[in-house]
Amino acid sequence: MIVADCNVIVRLILRADNPAAVDALLVRDPQWAAPSLWQAEFASVLRKYERAGQLSPDASHAYAQRALTLLAHSTRQVSLSTVLATSRRTGCSAYDSHYLALAEDLGIKLYTYDEEILAKCANRAQRP
Repeated sequence: MIVADCNVIVRLILRADNPAAVDALLVRDPQWAAPSLWQAEFASVLRKYERAGQLSPDASHAYAQRALTLLAHSTRQVSLSTVLATSRRTGCSAYDSHYLALAEDLGIKLYTYDEEILAKCANRAQRP
């Protein structure tokens, strides 16, 4: 099992930004986990594409359902106190710390393309 942050989920589901690496990651480890925050972040990305005229509402709905299916049994709650402590310790944003805290709690890797997370948390985070 791995923790995937929203930008990894977006690349897989929307087939954005050359998704070959995330495809390979899914083959290597098909069990992905994410904090419940991913849903709000993913919805925000879908709306951004809709506003830009790159997705229809129907396509957004289909992508949302595909993402929910992928993470149906592995979306987890992360306590606010843990998120705050992780953010203080790492210097990462509270948003990013949701993903980091979950990976730390589960004792697994976080996969991300976020350069700040990769730089500040190289022991836990890695690129797909």
